[in-house]
Amino acid sequence: MGSTGDQVNRSVLEAVMEELQRTRGLDLSGYRRSTLDRRLTARMTKLRLKEPLQYLQLLQSDPAEYDRLIETIEIKVSSFFRDPIVFELIAQRVLPQIMERHRRDHTRQIRVWSAGCASGEEAYSIAILLAQELAAENFQWAPYICATDISAAALETAELGSYRRGSLETAKLEVLDRFFRPQADGFSVTPEIRRLVHFSRDDLTSRDSLTPADSIYGSFDLVLCRNVLIYFSLDLQQRVLDKLCGALNPGGYLVLGTSESLPRQIASRLLTVDRFNRIFQKPCEA
Repeated sequence: MGSTGDQVNRSVLEAVMEELQRTRGLDLSGYRRSTLDRRLTARMTKLRLKEPLQYLQLLQSDPAEYDRLIETIEIKVSSFFRDPIVFELIAQRVLPQIMERHRRDHTRQIRVWSAGCASGEEAYSIAILLAQELAAENFQWAPYICATDISAAALETAELGSYRRGSLETAKLEVLDRFFRPQADGFSVTPEIRRLVHFSRDDLTSRDSLTPADSIYGSFDLVLCRNVLIYFSLDLQQRVLDKLCGALNPGGYLVLGTSESLPRQIASRLLTVDRFNRIFQKPCEA
């Protein structure tokens, strides 16, 4: 496509972004333009539309298409215990440290935020680790896992807690036996685990909130935001990370995706627990 076509594409992309902000309050200005262009092209291909202006006209005439486009833009690959070493480190180092700090402070609640939780596998994986860790404890703990995503369809799947076998390939057999129930086309999470996780819709990039509206109150001991920042521009990454750091308790942990990194301004505010696996800690107050 020549330069005129490229200009049309850019103008249509801007118009689509404006429509999404007007109708759904979704600000995509900080997303990588290359990612948005690929997602928009994928949606047009599925609809067999060749001209970007055709898609814009469809979007303006069919309100349901806004939500379908959001699902396309926000699509993520998710599975249980994705990057198993990261979850082993959380189980062996992070959760025991969090529990020890709460014992010293005589507080019962352990608070976790899975930001950009997609269809729930990450949040349920953390719930399973917590259930395993707390099983041998005499202390009456009150774990709370807040899992958020911008995709309503992904959250509906997460609420159901039913998954195909392929998403559980890295789950240990004892985990599968204890925390899942077989069904016709896969497995479902047990009610014990499902009760630990509270799903809600939240736009991580919004300037209007510091923590999800449904997170009740308080900061978090552990925040996971894995493979989300890669879709954002550097400026938006920094703004989102600033929000995540602000949501952490002193001594709390932040876990990113293994291909993501901290901008210098944010890195100066956190301690590195494991550089390769992108685990960081907010310093404790003096």
